[in-house]
Amino acid sequence: MAICYAETMVNVISVIQTKGGTGKTTTAMLLSSALTSLSHRVLVLDADKQRSAIDWSDDAGEGLGFEVKPVPTDRTLETALRRFRGDDYDFILVDTPPGSNAIVEIAAQEADLVLVPTGVSPLDMKRTQATLDSFIGTETPVAVVLVNVDKREKLLDLAQAQLTSHNRAALADTIIPTRSMTRRAGSTVPRIETKPFREWMELAEELTQAF
Repeated sequence: MAICYAETMVNVISVIQTKGGTGKTTTAMLLSSALTSLSHRVLVLDADKQRSAIDWSDDAGEGLGFEVKPVPTDRTLETALRRFRGDDYDFILVDTPPGSNAIVEIAAQEADLVLVPTGVSPLDMKRTQATLDSFIGTETPVAVVLVNVDKREKLLDLAQAQLTSHNRAALADTIIPTRSMTRRAGSTVPRIETKPFREWMELAEELTQAF
């Protein structure tokens, strides 16, 4: 994945996808766990009114290793990002709601990187293309990460070809396979360094090297 990032003290990654059910919260939380395991100081801002990241954090307790804070409106998100950029964090991840609205626009504008998680089905690709097209004409770097993927699927090759041809986004080298352990990770403190989660560590390392 080749992306040129702006050099900032705090790296803001906004996890955005117009389609619901694509694993945005799982991506934000497990990537945060992996970054924390790499000794980075991480904050998650939950901008989704469903509060899935907040619920995960509440259930997991202090063992999670990073803070999760609610930011239910575009104004509170903008204020929070301005405030926490000055704090002692290495990464701030923003978990956004599905669709296109003011809070998603703020999350994209304020990000150093927009990360778009997607599966490989034709519907996933259609929605992801629409998401990527919405960033045409903007300057924020955008990367796509394939998640919940059966690497034996022929659709994987088609999805990779389609995404690499899009001139607005980079495609992460790391592919997150579908695993029951990942599906059950919500509300827990994942043992991120164990084999079921190794791809999340690889993704964290890939992003860290890119910044």
